[in-house]
Amino acid sequence: MPPEADLAVAACWTRLVREIAAFSRREALASRDVVVLLPFAQHLSLARAAWLALDHAPWIPRFETTQTLQRSLGPPLPAAPGELAFDPVADPLQAAQLLREQVPDWPHRDPRGFALAVARLNETAQVLARARLALPPAQRAAWLEKARSLLSGPTGPGQQERALARLALEWSNTAATMGADALYALRPAAWVALRVGASDPLVESLLAASSEPVLWLDADLRAPGLRSVPGAVQVSECDDFEDEAQRAAAQVLAHLAQGEQPVALVALDRVLVRRVRALLERQQVPVSDETGWKLSTTRAGATVMGLLRAVHPRAATDDLLDWLASAPAPVDGRAALDAAWRRDGITALRQVDEARLEPAALALWQQWLAIGEPLSATRRLALGEWLSRLREALLRAGLWESLLGDAAGRQVIDALRCRAEPPAGSAWGQQAARVRFDADGLRDWVDGVLEAVSFEPPSPDLGGAAPVILTPLARAMLRPFAAVVCPGADAAHLGALPKPQALLGDALAAALGLPSSAQRREHERRAFAQLLRVPQLTLLHRRRDGAEPLQASPLLLQLQFDAREAVRSGGEPRTPVAVVPRPLAHPLPVAPALLPDSLNATAYEALRACPYRFFAQRLLGLAEAEELDDAVDKRDYGTWLHAVLQDFHRQRQPGAPQDDAALLLRIARARQALLARDDADFLPFAVWFEDLLPRYLAWWHAEEALGANVIDTELELLAQPPALAAAGLRLRGTLDRIDAVPGKGGHGAHRILDYKTSSETTLRERLRQPLEDTQLPFYAALLDASRGVPPGDVQAAYLSLDGREGVKLLAHPDVAASAATLLEGIAADFTRLQAGAPMPALGEGSACEHCSARGLCRRDHWREDRA
Repeated sequence: MPPEADLAVAACWTRLVREIAAFSRREALASRDVVVLLPFAQHLSLARAAWLALDHAPWIPRFETTQTLQRSLGPPLPAAPGELAFDPVADPLQAAQLLREQVPDWPHRDPRGFALAVARLNETAQVLARARLALPPAQRAAWLEKARSLLSGPTGPGQQERALARLALEWSNTAATMGADALYALRPAAWVALRVGASDPLVESLLAASSEPVLWLDADLRAPGLRSVPGAVQVSECDDFEDEAQRAAAQVLAHLAQGEQPVALVALDRVLVRRVRALLERQQVPVSDETGWKLSTTRAGATVMGLLRAVHPRAATDDLLDWLASAPAPVDGRAALDAAWRRDGITALRQVDEARLEPAALALWQQWLAIGEPLSATRRLALGEWLSRLREALLRAGLWESLLGDAAGRQVIDALRCRAEPPAGSAWGQQAARVRFDADGLRDWVDGVLEAVSFEPPSPDLGGAAPVILTPLARAMLRPFAAVVCPGADAAHLGALPKPQALLGDALAAALGLPSSAQRREHERRAFAQLLRVPQLTLLHRRRDGAEPLQASPLLLQLQFDAREAVRSGGEPRTPVAVVPRPLAHPLPVAPALLPDSLNATAYEALRACPYRFFAQRLLGLAEAEELDDAVDKRDYGTWLHAVLQDFHRQRQPGAPQDDAALLLRIARARQALLARDDADFLPFAVWFEDLLPRYLAWWHAEEALGANVIDTELELLAQPPALAAAGLRLRGTLDRIDAVPGKGGHGAHRILDYKTSSETTLRERLRQPLEDTQLPFYAALLDASRGVPPGDVQAAYLSLDGREGVKLLAHPDVAASAATLLEGIAADFTRLQAGAPMPALGEGSACEHCSARGLCRRDHWREDRA
């Protein structure tokens, strides 16, 4: 008995309960003995309130859902070993065991394929079990035989999927039937069911098999009814993701400002709605979330997973630092530990040397070793043993009580079954004792559980319902929202044809009585139509998703065609805010008291590139904290290569070039071992070095033949040139290498070599204007001041060790003249700075593009009339 298509929600519930009351009178039934089945638990209070509002309302019927009715008939029994339990923790383990029994080597031969098969087997078994349990007990055996016949098709393409489906069918047959049987055994005075949106196969079968009076109430809106809608509908077309999120949040705020609440925020696009919720939380708007979110996204879940990542044998130092940072209370020694590892370039926990840790860092490190000790087993253990060890680690870390005191923490502990020992003889107890994992397997299993189980937040204590309710589309049906805001009404998230069931497909699904893709799409259309009952409905969609164009939902386009007169374009809900520009003055810091008494080439090059960056980084000592990255980058390779060449030239015996390649390769491997880098991490640079090795030796042997030999490597110098005595400034630096080479006129000369792994093109560009190069002239002046080698007897060159272009010696054309000019410039610059000259931010050139001090000088906020 369908109600009028244009009834609003409140009037619809009134009409529905009147039909129930009339049915009870007509059948001479006591209304208290009538069971009314509703689609969702959210409908129960609405139906009861509508019934109590009737004039001379008789005794209230039993308003139930199939789940609440089942629970009222008795608690479910624990699943027996091997049974399908509809348990997100135990069932995947049972599915994996079933597959291992069929194909023992699959997990080792194809781990990812095996994991996908486990997921599909578990999903299909649950779908088939629910379909079977929805049938009357007398029809289940026939359905099972029919399903077996349909799944015993010929071999060929899809044979593996068909085999998995047959296994899922047999496993689904083990699911306990007691709960469903109790429903069929129930004998109320009459049944009433509300059909809206998707049909419930259990309700359909239950009422079809009943001998008691039955009343069906159909509240679906048909297509002709869409021409007349009771509320106002507006559609907003947005530019992109952020524009859509902002408009949706602003529309919710506009409804609340007008006193229209509660407002439903429909979750079609979960990522988009997450952004909308964040915008609402900035405005201190309480949101009640009915969609649930995965335990893995909660802080408690992240804490547990962070602990498991940090105890892994190949854990990075960042894993431990991140876990310590997530602790509920500040951890003493974390900063000291972080500083020590950054100082030594330690990126993996296996590289940690306790002897180099300060007392505070050492105490924290030893505390961590005690925390992680229960989980440090390298052998395979039973899952139950692993979970006991996980609880012990959480206790040692002081996290157990804090997890129990948090709603999400309690659900994480319960999902992982850490709180109590499994019941003897239960399916879970058998799995916990039989399934064995190594450390990798445990981490993957915990991650899978936290991804499979949704967090159920407690009801917010707000003195009433939350003003904004985040809900799925289906649960928004027939609820008295003052307004509904529905972002994501695009072709990708609303009205698209759902994917068929992975192992069954649409044809088999339809033959087995399961909803096909087309039927699920029709259910979604019906749920969407129910939104038209609310007083205010706003539908939003965006024109593009990133760089891809995105069309409006086909359901939205159909609505605009059917009810073109009732649908209007949405306005701009956001309130413009006038922002008065306040440009900043050009920074001109003065700090003569902070000037250093020594200078290296890098620092002076920074002063020349931008005086303000020199002020921020060198005088104030500000620097970005570099990420501790376990990946080997080009700077790591350059440091390693410097050390390899230093050891090589100190250990090699002149006159035996035939042994050089073996010696250089042996040193390279020894230096790699000191870095604690395995071959997989170092593979790209190992290949690069293998290509460089013969080229470098060929170049050096040719140099030796011309009379060159190595005097010193990695030479640290500190001296004060006479030109800088008045400024009281010394020069310091480390020279990669000094060679003795034949000079002009037959006299010997010193040659400064600076190793570079950058490209030859970059180095040639640097030397094209010699006075712009700082490093080689600086080293020439430093060598003169410290060793008394005049620049006239010094050569300087960059040695390009780029493996792709070979080894090239790129000499400075006149290092002596450049060194003299450089010293004059240093003296003049520091004399001015000591006298109080400012250090302006230049804001020009390539130095400004990737400057870490740009946020300090506020380059992007300067006045246009800056000097």
